[in-house]
Amino acid sequence: MTPAIRCHYEVLSVPRDADEKTIKKAHRKLALQFHPDKNYGNEEAAKEFRLVQQAYECLSDPGERKYYDEHRESILRGVKPGDEGQYDVHFIFDVTPYHFSGCYDGYGDGEGGFFQVYDQVFQNIMEGEQKGWISEGNIDETKMPNAHLLSLDFGNGSTDWKMVSRFYNDWENFSSCLSFAWADKYDPREAVSRWVRRRIDDENKKARRVAKKERNDDVLQFVTFVKKRDPRVKAARERAEQEKALKEKAMMEDAARKKEEAAAARQAWLEEREMAMKETELEDLNAGRIRLADLDDSDDEEVYGYGGHRVRKAKKGRKKGRKNRTRQWSSSSDSEESTNDQNNNGHDNKSSDANVNVEDDIDVDETPQKTPENGQDSYVPNASEQELSESSYYEEEEEDLEPLIWKCEFCNKTFKSEAQFENHLNSKKHKETFKKWQKKNKS
Repeated sequence: MTPAIRCHYEVLSVPRDADEKTIKKAHRKLALQFHPDKNYGNEEAAKEFRLVQQAYECLSDPGERKYYDEHRESILRGVKPGDEGQYDVHFIFDVTPYHFSGCYDGYGDGEGGFFQVYDQVFQNIMEGEQKGWISEGNIDETKMPNAHLLSLDFGNGSTDWKMVSRFYNDWENFSSCLSFAWADKYDPREAVSRWVRRRIDDENKKARRVAKKERNDDVLQFVTFVKKRDPRVKAARERAEQEKALKEKAMMEDAARKKEEAAAARQAWLEEREMAMKETELEDLNAGRIRLADLDDSDDEEVYGYGGHRVRKAKKGRKKGRKNRTRQWSSSSDSEESTNDQNNNGHDNKSSDANVNVEDDIDVDETPQKTPENGQDSYVPNASEQELSESSYYEEEEEDLEPLIWKCEFCNKTFKSEAQFENHLNSKKHKETFKKWQKKNKS
């Protein structure tokens, strides 16, 4: 039975060309007038309030308002398509009168409620599909393309969400299984030629496609209308939004926690590294390690040694000169020995040593001197020869102390060449580290 229907525009007392602002203002005024809190116990006011809410819900949505305007007369009169000269097919159930919020009374599970009314509507749609399938000469009902919709139940207010979700997912893909042969415009038997028959078939197929599309669109719009007002869908959407908000909050908290842990771990690593450097420095001090920075030689070139301080590097010329002198002594000794062998093979080693000292152009006082220890004569070098031997000793010591690598203790880095070390000392990072070290020592 088609329910009594009032026009949405009449309920809100607005013209059919009213804009969104006018509709919203009229709804607010009537909602305050018929609100149940101001009309406690008045059933007529409560019913009018529901009609106001339903009218505003439809007219405030542009898509629903467009559909309502296009089918307004059919909705208000509650007629079937065949009553207006369209397809008068008795097994096609018309969903237009139920595309309206006033066709149900509340969201209860009882008679006339949301779930009872629309459960019956969905059953009627599939019964019409089933009858039309059989009327077209088909025997097996299970071979219907949409036969799975027959087993779906709309349910009630306590139905599990998984079943409700499956119901809407299947119905949102609805496609009629009927051939819509009654939508043919021409009779192929009246064709006078094969060419005319082909044209008639093409026009009839086109008309069938249009009719099927209209039917599918009507049912799909009806499903969208019902789903939008289903309280189970609204509750599921709210739960999904809450779960999403909780998940995002948990992710943010987890990210903040990981960030704090990383900062704490870095701080612990820095403290541990600082302690290790202090222990290493203390061990070096306790071991009495000699740094190249402690050696001072104004005649040497500047390099960087232990601790990153400037020290002196022995010149290569001195080392080369010492080697030249060694070769000179060796040649002089060889020539003197050959001369002695020719003149007199019986001379002793003492005369040979004297010749070496003469050939070296170094003044040596060979006068025998007595030492207080044994009172015997012994050889004592003069001042120039003693100075030469001392300088050679220090040169060898400096050469042994020349670093194979250059290390910056402030940055704890090593370098293979002096040029790399110079570049590092001029870098911004080294200067910042050195300033921090100075501030720390001052404090």
